[in-house]
Amino acid sequence: MKVRKNITLSKKANEFLRILAREKKKSQSEVIEELIQKEVKEYESKKKLKIFEELLKDIDSYSGKIGDKTVQQIKEEII
Repeated sequence: MKVRKNITLSKKANEFLRILAREKKKSQSEVIEELIQKEVKEYESKKKLKIFEELLKDIDSYSGKIGDKTVQQIKEEII
């Protein structure tokens, strides 16, 4: 399902969007959607990395198994 949006761009951004669309042989809407998807992917990756880094701060307090490896084995692989 598509949703119609009305946006305002600077002249420079509008020209660049037009050029990108022409170069990629896609509509301007498709280019915008691809750029948004790229940003979301980067955002999610950064979010997961931040959570992982927080876990690493307290890694000494964890024990047990994750999958077929112990937390200690995972810790040794990381460090």
